[in-house]
Amino acid sequence: MYDILIKNGLVVDGTGKKAFPADVAITKDKIVSIGDLKQETAKKIIYAAGKAVSPGFIDFHTHSDYTILFDQRCCSRIRAGITTSVIGNCGIGVAPIADAHKEELIHYLSTRIVGSIHAPLFLNWNTFSEYFAYIEKDPPATNIASYLAQGPIRINQMGFRSGPAAPEELEAMKKEVVQAMEEGAIGLSTGLVYMPGAYTEKEELAELCKAMAPYGGYYCTHMRDEGDGLLEAIDEAIYIAKTGGVPLHISHLKNKGGKNLGNAKKAFEKIHQAQAEGLEITYDTYPYAASMTSLGAFMPPWMFEGGVDEMMKRLKSRELRDKARYDMEHGGIKGWSNFYLTVGNWENVLMASVGSEKNKWMEGKDIASLAKQEGKDTFEFCFDLLIEEEGKIQVIPFVMNQSEVDDIVLDPDTIIDSDSADFANDGILNYGKPHPRAYGTTGILFRRYVRELGALSLEDAVKKLTSLPAKRMGFGMERGILAEGYYADIVIFDPETIADQADYVNPRRYTTGIDTVIVNGQIAMEHGEQLESVHAGRVLRRKNTKDTSNRKDDLHV
Repeated sequence: MYDILIKNGLVVDGTGKKAFPADVAITKDKIVSIGDLKQETAKKIIYAAGKAVSPGFIDFHTHSDYTILFDQRCCSRIRAGITTSVIGNCGIGVAPIADAHKEELIHYLSTRIVGSIHAPLFLNWNTFSEYFAYIEKDPPATNIASYLAQGPIRINQMGFRSGPAAPEELEAMKKEVVQAMEEGAIGLSTGLVYMPGAYTEKEELAELCKAMAPYGGYYCTHMRDEGDGLLEAIDEAIYIAKTGGVPLHISHLKNKGGKNLGNAKKAFEKIHQAQAEGLEITYDTYPYAASMTSLGAFMPPWMFEGGVDEMMKRLKSRELRDKARYDMEHGGIKGWSNFYLTVGNWENVLMASVGSEKNKWMEGKDIASLAKQEGKDTFEFCFDLLIEEEGKIQVIPFVMNQSEVDDIVLDPDTIIDSDSADFANDGILNYGKPHPRAYGTTGILFRRYVRELGALSLEDAVKKLTSLPAKRMGFGMERGILAEGYYADIVIFDPETIADQADYVNPRRYTTGIDTVIVNGQIAMEHGEQLESVHAGRVLRRKNTKDTSNRKDDLHV
């Protein structure tokens, strides 16, 4: 007798193969049989007539490093059909961290991935493995895999000092890369528009990749520029990966800025040329024309040198405010991705979240309107608010052209993900007006691209959320495909009704049309309702020994 038997569903196995009617049987945490099982029995039978049965969706780019510790339910993930989240993206992570730099990292994280969450932050670990062990004490509802973020290892050696690392500092960082890979990291991530990534030269990053190469990891990057300097940023990423001897993955591939229309096509030309020359390159995106970042990321890089406290001090100087404004309006700083010039004006920037109750009324409104309401110049309004909120401000800039977003989404090799933290509609993660991608990414893929545009097949949409990210991470034949012997991470949904409900005005609306979610053989959502006490997620670690063949497909749990 099976533990769970899913009957009469339409199996969409994640490979892109044509969907087919079949039953699916689960014993413990594995899929054990797929086919005509109408004569079989099980402890639990799920009737899936008229519904698609697919591998659980993998959110390949998330910032849930902290949110999974505050609320293990992972509501915005489970209700979107997501069974695995990948954390440690954009060079922003929570481990490894030395005791001497914990407060510095906590202050930084509060302005980046955590935003205005109303809870004290903590770092009750030093190493990567200790962080994983902390997660496993009270596991989340979804599986977790993690990159080693470059930010913490540079902070451990240099704080927020700009400039190249000294030889001894670089050697220490390389040792941290090796240790994290041996402890289960899937690769190295950077965020070269954020500090301290923006302070890091390509040669330094290539050296870190060399240390990672024997472990089969890959280089995952939020590139140095996604607007005016997009093509040069791709060249830099290719150089780092080639020199480091590792594959390249480009995070949230996009083309920002209206004047750069057409550069997405040129970006693909560069990528395909490098692939033809033998470099393994993959990429992901989210299907929205707006991004999300911190307001502090709009500041020129010199403002942040020394950390958040130093930026706060500089914001109080009339002379440095004027200099910052000049740099933001005119650019010219080499290697700096100027968010303001890309956006064009403050009307295109929505306030997503602030830390104080006093300023909650600002959430969901554009910065130009807020400044006018406060009777202030827009730049002065931003500078004042950054001081008042201690940098804990998240914003949503509208920076992309929808037609180019569609082109990137529809490329057959593009992985689709949300680039978001976990949220919920109650409890500690019920804050701010987040980007709708946190709730709606999987739903918009099926609603807009499969049904409305008819530009993707059901099978190809599922592939973008399952086997493509699993293959890139190195899950091999264990997750991301619905087949016998694979882990029972499964989502059952109605292909005719699955849809996003979240938008920029009302972003806290869960995706609809998803009936059942199974994580490691345990039902986490049934009849459209999450079983909030079920936390069946696991930490997924890369094989923890050197692999001299540089294979990319070994991962264990």
